[in-house]
Amino acid sequence: MSSNQTQIEFTGKAGEYFGIWIVNLLLSIVTLGIYSAWAKVRRKKYFYNNTLIEGVGFDYHAKPMAILKGRIIAVALFILYQVLTKFSPIAGAVLLVLFLVALPWILVRGLTFNARNSSHRGLRFDFDGQYGQAARVMLLYPILIFLTLGLALPF
Repeated sequence: MSSNQTQIEFTGKAGEYFGIWIVNLLLSIVTLGIYSAWAKVRRKKYFYNNTLIEGVGFDYHAKPMAILKGRIIAVALFILYQVLTKFSPIAGAVLLVLFLVALPWILVRGLTFNARNSSHRGLRFDFDGQYGQAARVMLLYPILIFLTLGLALPF
């Protein structure tokens, strides 16, 4: 291999991952999804540790409780939306619009969380995405494409 090429390999085995997957699945079912946060960390650790660059694996440092808290908030907001739409469709529509406005922020925060909890050779990653940039791509550009009947493609 020439000096300017980097060797990347995956050393995971299907049988090993199947064991992790089946345990994660069964525990997630038994705990009604609560274990899924721990399952996510376990799965990511397996894939990260078995993805090697020049013989060194990645690592994943997220705490399952942080993931679980985020999921609880998401479920609570979904339940709130369902209840609101039953009693007031207008309130449900307002909440839906608020969700669409918040979606770029949610995406940026999720990508930041994943990056900051990933490392290679002890160096943690970071994601420096901004809400404004994400909102432009996720909200403004689709509207612009629709209004111009696709003429705004590519941006």
